[in-house]
Amino acid sequence: MDTTPRDSDVEAVFGQLREISRRSNARSRIIDHPLTFVEHSLLRFIATTAGTRATDIATAFALNRSTVSRQINTLIGLGLVHYQDHETGGKDNSTGAETSGRGRILALTELGRIQLASSTAAHQDVVKDRLSGWTDSEIATFAAALARYNEAD
Repeated sequence: MDTTPRDSDVEAVFGQLREISRRSNARSRIIDHPLTFVEHSLLRFIATTAGTRATDIATAFALNRSTVSRQINTLIGLGLVHYQDHETGGKDNSTGAETSGRGRILALTELGRIQLASSTAAHQDVVKDRLSGWTDSEIATFAAALARYNEAD
């Protein structure tokens, strides 16, 4: 089978995305309060999605509920997340349907907020350093291309 320039470029994009992920994971292990990629992703989702429950996370990340439950329990054990008291009933974040109120709402603890902020700042500093030689236009183009890529789902 012949490889087209597009095939080669797609392979190169995949390789670069893999490298970004690898470096991010490695960097997570050396910052003051390391969060794994998964922990950071879950904390960010909980922080930015008011009223989220484990089932909302499973839906958003296309994961099995038992997998999410184990990871949430790890975050609770680390003191980064807790279950928040809430009223019964309301709307399901993923479907908009009325709920019975049985789902437990997740929230970050103060330590969770601090560690998420620390992790975010450390990763953003690396991105700023890597982009320091880029023009504003190049950064804007790159940001738009990444946004377009991530909107495909």
